[in-house]
Amino acid sequence: MAPSQTEIESQIIELTDKSFKTFCTDISGMFGMDMVCKKQEVKHETVDDLQMRFENLAVVYSVKAEGILEGTFQMVLDRNGLFILGGVVAMHPGQMILEDITSGSLDKAEKESNVLNEVGTALVGSWDRVFRKGLDGHSRFVMTNTFIGNPWDKVEEKIGLKTNEDLVYVPYDMTIGPYPTFKCGVIFPKTIFGGVSESGVGQPVPVEEKAGEDTEETKESEEFAAAEKVQPESEEQVETEGTARVDTEETTEAEESATADQARPEAEEQEDAEEKAESEESAAVEGVEAEVEEAVASDESVVEQEGEAAEEQEAGDVEEEKATVSETSVRKKRPISDAIKKMAKSSAVLPGEFAPSATAEEPGGKDTLLTVFAKDVMQKEVVWGKPDDSVQQALSKMQQHNTGYIMIGKEQVAEGIVSKSDLAGALSPYLRNIFAKWRRPLDDATLQIKIKWIMSKPTCTISPDTSLLKIIENMCQIDKKCLPVVDEEGKVRGLVTVFDIFRSLLKHSFPK
Repeated sequence: MAPSQTEIESQIIELTDKSFKTFCTDISGMFGMDMVCKKQEVKHETVDDLQMRFENLAVVYSVKAEGILEGTFQMVLDRNGLFILGGVVAMHPGQMILEDITSGSLDKAEKESNVLNEVGTALVGSWDRVFRKGLDGHSRFVMTNTFIGNPWDKVEEKIGLKTNEDLVYVPYDMTIGPYPTFKCGVIFPKTIFGGVSESGVGQPVPVEEKAGEDTEETKESEEFAAAEKVQPESEEQVETEGTARVDTEETTEAEESATADQARPEAEEQEDAEEKAESEESAAVEGVEAEVEEAVASDESVVEQEGEAAEEQEAGDVEEEKATVSETSVRKKRPISDAIKKMAKSSAVLPGEFAPSATAEEPGGKDTLLTVFAKDVMQKEVVWGKPDDSVQQALSKMQQHNTGYIMIGKEQVAEGIVSKSDLAGALSPYLRNIFAKWRRPLDDATLQIKIKWIMSKPTCTISPDTSLLKIIENMCQIDKKCLPVVDEEGKVRGLVTVFDIFRSLLKHSFPK
């Protein structure tokens, strides 16, 4: 049964709370400042009521909802929120943000329109993630307009709200870092919930609902009477079904017994065949194990008598011939386990071959991990970018230099690092050729996202003399696949990725 409008409205308000909290978590993670929000009492208001809540300077984001929510709603930040969030995202000094809160004008706010657009994009993105998971039938949210100024004068023309329209307003108090608390919220036209809201606030109760309420007790009485009438028949039916079930079970047991008697000779024959096969396999395994023991003994003898080349030649030839004959005979009978195959192939040093090193016997052995250092494996050619570079510029640099990482900073001092996966996560999926027919200007806009919003700040660096073992430990601890190599002056000299480590282990474990 489809959910009622009251249920939808309640669910939307619950997801609204999760969405704003997700946005706060996103901003906290990006800029290293604690951001918290607290929901206030939900109100059913008009434009005049909202005008009393907000000053004449605010930013309003119009968002188009597609899916079970169908229509446009608005998100609004008050004057303080406009300058605080805009200043934090633009990384303005704290004193400058405080001055803007006190004396910032409309002209000053309009100069930050690009930054405020980025705030709106991040806000709508947080909402979309939450609603995709939490609301069945949700398609997507699209930010269609950003208005900065006084939205209450000619409100329908500026932000699309009608002056006499019934609205559901969900207000919030937000705080970020050391700055004053500001007000924000989301404005839902009641029509977005699918028509007339059943919340009962400011809405007449439909006739059908009244009739339903009046007859509710009558329906309960009728259902109870019907249940009592059916009960004796149900008990008689249960007894009949129980008797039939017992008869069926007895018949089934008799049939199973007869089948078991008939199948017993076949089972005995199968058991004899399996015992015979196991006996043959056991004999084969014992033969291989014996040969393996001889090979190991021969190997030890060879290692101890390295100078006796003639004896090595003879022992190696004999063991190779034995292993070949044994493997062929066992294959004819039945395949042996992977473990025994590995044992049978374990190694005597044959004439003309080099003796395997400790790291060859155990790839990535401790000798390699302790004697190879970052300076030996690092990529010395580092590609650099600026915090204000766009995603599109970063992608171009990666393609030009055929690299998977870009350091962000200047004068060889790192501020952050960006990987291909970071860029892929920032881009709209509709930029892919397969989704080209749904591509819109907002999707293209993701190419202009600044690198500083998505870069990973390096939480761990390594010195040129850090061993492979320590590098691997650091990568596991911080869950990163690339670490900058920094000298004593704090300047980046190279990068070590997991692939550089793999190449080094292969080189030392299997030399040419």
